[in-house]
Amino acid sequence: MFALIGSYIDMGGDVKYIQFIKDIDMRAKSEMLKDKEVSQLFDGTFRKLVEVRLRNGAVLSRHKANEPITVFCVSGTGVFAAGTNLEDSRILRAGTLITLEGGVEHEVTADPELHLIVTKFKDS
Repeated sequence: MFALIGSYIDMGGDVKYIQFIKDIDMRAKSEMLKDKEVSQLFDGTFRKLVEVRLRNGAVLSRHKANEPITVFCVSGTGVFAAGTNLEDSRILRAGTLITLEGGVEHEVTADPELHLIVTKFKDS
């Protein structure tokens, strides 16, 4: 027995290969209380998924990941800057997907609010 829900089919029962993480409502406005929230969604053998929410112009200060990452903007607007002097930048808006090699310094600024999903790829 299965049910059609939205645009996917829920087969019910145990799932062997697919691990559900979270339904993300891309239209919902944030009801967060803090200006910066970072939460881990998944930590597997080869990748880690992190949800980042920034509001009121909050900044995720300059940092770097040793492994390559992808950044997907779920909603909002902001700026992603990267490089030794943060000389490269990209406007983030709903639907923007960028990738960055490991070891590159980067910083994210909300303008005024931003919701991101970051995937960090690991060797093992």
